[in-house]
Amino acid sequence: MTATHKVKTADQNTIGFLVDGVFYSIYYIRQNIAYISNLYLDENGMPASGTKLPELDYKKHIIDQTYHKLVKENPFVRDVQEELSEWKSDRLHQVLQLEGTRQVGKTTELLKFAYQNYEFVIYVNLAEDNFDFEEIIQYGATILEFEKYCMRAGLPPFVNDNRTILILDEIQLNRRVYNAIRTMRRTVACDIVVTGSYLGRILQDKGFFLPAGTIRCCTMFPLSFMEFCRVFGAEETLKTIDLSGQSDASMYEELSELYALYCRIGGYPEVVRKYIESKDIGKCYDVIGKLLGTFQDESRNYFSSEREVEIFDVVYRQALQEMCSEKRGTGKNTVERITSLAKASTELLVNKNEVSAAVVWLKYTGILGMCSLAVNGDMREIVPDRRIYYADCGIASYLAEKYVVDRTAVTGLLAETFVYNELHRLFKVPYTKCKVKEDEVCFSVYEQYELDFMVADKDNVIYGIEVKAKDGNPKSLKVFVDRRLVDRGIVAKPSRGGHGELFDTIPIYTVGCRFPYDKSFAR
Repeated sequence: MTATHKVKTADQNTIGFLVDGVFYSIYYIRQNIAYISNLYLDENGMPASGTKLPELDYKKHIIDQTYHKLVKENPFVRDVQEELSEWKSDRLHQVLQLEGTRQVGKTTELLKFAYQNYEFVIYVNLAEDNFDFEEIIQYGATILEFEKYCMRAGLPPFVNDNRTILILDEIQLNRRVYNAIRTMRRTVACDIVVTGSYLGRILQDKGFFLPAGTIRCCTMFPLSFMEFCRVFGAEETLKTIDLSGQSDASMYEELSELYALYCRIGGYPEVVRKYIESKDIGKCYDVIGKLLGTFQDESRNYFSSEREVEIFDVVYRQALQEMCSEKRGTGKNTVERITSLAKASTELLVNKNEVSAAVVWLKYTGILGMCSLAVNGDMREIVPDRRIYYADCGIASYLAEKYVVDRTAVTGLLAETFVYNELHRLFKVPYTKCKVKEDEVCFSVYEQYELDFMVADKDNVIYGIEVKAKDGNPKSLKVFVDRRLVDRGIVAKPSRGGHGELFDTIPIYTVGCRFPYDKSFAR
């Protein structure tokens, strides 16, 4: 191994060397001096070279170059970057907890943000930590302990101010570190982010203590349709297209094609990259299959018995059958219906509590989303978790290809899945940007009429939304409008949109990003 450059900070302090293209701190090099051919320890015990090495600025040549490499490998521009910037500028200086299911891009986006906005990045993956980060906690999480950790891990020196960001990845694997968040926030001045998969479920377990007031939560999802359009250069079209069909026909055609593609492959970054590379839906499904296999394998690590694993696998498949089934009446809740389906499809004897545990796991890990019921069209009377949707169209489409016999149900299933997820995101933004009220999107049943979705905006205007995968008579929406259970009726379907006497029709792909919709009529 050969040192090629001496690395200095902006204030001209030497903090390490570039060895075969990799940065190593002075302390790390001192411990491994025998392996670097052109360095030795001088009389003060500091690394030195027999010939003068060129110097590099750490921020410009290490941090900035790492950022550009990350962007080149991961070029998608994600909305979470704006929320990260707002968190950084927030005077409350809270620890950021970034949540989201596996493979949505949490670590990638965090590192892009860190290397763009900080001079010193301390990234610790608790799943692969060989330098005992927990020792910092054991000895009080003092600044000295952080400095010692950075030394033994070969990281740049720990600079205890806002030039430094500490990222703790896979935080769900170490409850002791998680429970020390408040202590770390109190003892160090740098910015702190914790992230990991399955946080929504794991943090419910005994032994994890939520540091109320210290944490600011942020949730990442697969690419939204807006982000998806951004990848393909159609974001501005989506933002500006007329909802009543008055824009150029080519604009609707472009977005309709992207919508159809999104319903097939969804928004997981790796899947979208595979499509860009191959233009092959089958290869995209291969990626989704591997992603789901990883999720299933990791989920099993959190179950205590083989029976729980078996029930989980059954429920995982039967959730799709429940989505495809006739849902009118809602005499049974989601768990009851899946329990019945599971009993019918397997010789395994299952009960409601066991199925409920599997459904809750799928919910908290971000694979399934839950839709609440507004009883008789009254959004003041909500029954939570009465309907399920997969949290990504690509997953629903992949599973439908494998398990659904009735292909006529798939188009409608994917359309509803798309609308649910686009509306669901409206509730998961910072309060200052929230366009909706209540806690979650809901559906409703009034007498024998079922309305797909209800959402209230910040002005307390209640929107009734009926989803149509193709032309059809929105009978339920008409009833809800006539009975004044909703203030505005909206039909979301693959069309150019248009105005009606009782309700408006909008292009289905605008249902989330353009809410609340242009107010074209009033009742």
